[in-house]
Amino acid sequence: MRISKILPLLALSLSAQAQVHLSSDEHYSQEQAYEYCRDLGPSWRMMSISELYALPKTTLFQSGYSYWSSDKTGSDKTEIGTGSEGDGGIIAMVGFSFYPKERNITLSPGWKKIAAACRDEPETQRNRNYRLTPEGTLDPASAIVWHPFDATDKRAKYTQEQAKEMCENLTLSGRTWRLPSTDELYGIVDYDFTRPTVNMKFFGPMMHRYYWTADSLNEKEGYVVGFKLGSVATVSKKESAYARCVSDNE
Repeated sequence: MRISKILPLLALSLSAQAQVHLSSDEHYSQEQAYEYCRDLGPSWRMMSISELYALPKTTLFQSGYSYWSSDKTGSDKTEIGTGSEGDGGIIAMVGFSFYPKERNITLSPGWKKIAAACRDEPETQRNRNYRLTPEGTLDPASAIVWHPFDATDKRAKYTQEQAKEMCENLTLSGRTWRLPSTDELYGIVDYDFTRPTVNMKFFGPMMHRYYWTADSLNEKEGYVVGFKLGSVATVSKKESAYARCVSDNE
């Protein structure tokens, strides 16, 4: 299906070369969102979920809308095929979408009708120059060190307040430790990997479930990052989740 009507641009100037275009309605499946972006012109493309999440909070998103990204992954449900020998089933695909109001990254079936987000420059890959050190995993880009995976009980779960206290009470390598921000924790999500969506060479076999961040949506809910498929969500601060601590590389 081709989208014949191109609505007026809701463009945010990112640089002299790049702009972002957000649809003014949410009538698009993920495939239709691809086509919507292509119809804007030869240089336009659908944005990745990481690009959407990185947009400034001042971006003029439509109130209450979610936006499709170009990213997809296999769901937990399998559709059993009826083909010939060797047909072991087809993994149903789901798409990543961004809900700016709460800065959540969620997974949705491709037929769901939401909004489109487009960009007019080629996608660039982030350089992940992590370094393993005796004190933990150093991320030079963010100038933080992640505490070694096996330095604490990797299966321990905490409320958000308990997670903050656990990190602040760590005495590893004489450093001061803290719970990471949402941006810092989501920053190590790597969609080149799945279950967990992180490079285990540098971060170990992190649990597939949620990890706490230090950020809050409101008095009752805090932000978590899920490493099963790479999501960002909000849950009750009294819920139990895992924790990974960081130290500023001063």
